[in-house]
Amino acid sequence: MEQQKISKNLVRTFLIVILAANVVLTIVNLYLTVQFNQALTNLRLQGKIPDSTFMITAKADDADLGEPVAYFSENGVLKQTAHFGTLYASAYVIMPHYGVVTIKLKSFNVTESKYLSLDKLNETEVSYADETQSYVYFLAPGFNQINAQIRLKAKVPLNPENLPSKDESIRFSLGHLFLEAEAFDFETRAKLISDFSSEIFITIEMPD
Repeated sequence: MEQQKISKNLVRTFLIVILAANVVLTIVNLYLTVQFNQALTNLRLQGKIPDSTFMITAKADDADLGEPVAYFSENGVLKQTAHFGTLYASAYVIMPHYGVVTIKLKSFNVTESKYLSLDKLNETEVSYADETQSYVYFLAPGFNQINAQIRLKAKVPLNPENLPSKDESIRFSLGHLFLEAEAFDFETRAKLISDFSSEIFITIEMPD
């Protein structure tokens, strides 16, 4: 009887070991299969790209620069705020050779609002948070996806007559920021540009 129990335990242990080994082998096989398929896809894609194929498209999400990080007052009256935030953009590029993509700010069109000073609308600015920062990304032959996080700052002249009270905040569209993504092919020295834009939002909240 005791010998039968030992035999059953041995069989059970043996089956568990075999099952565990099968699970490990299955996971390894799946991993290798995924890696092989990805490599094969890349090879196929690169192999189908002739020297004349050069494409780029870019887009950006709306950007929320949030509440002010700085307030500027005159004679106790709030006149201007400064905001910082991140714009998330992506570019998709098909390149026959190695190259780079550079993302640049082109212009900003402010949207008229009762919260902004109409006399100083042309002083409303959206620019790089750090003017020394550049957004340049290297490209390999084939398909490339670039995900950029662009740090921005905004200078906002306000209309003191329509500011929120201290216990409330106001979120509104400041305007549209226009950008371009320029792809450059090192070998042919060809350039290709994709224009895109983002709507910029801010929140006005009175300081304590």
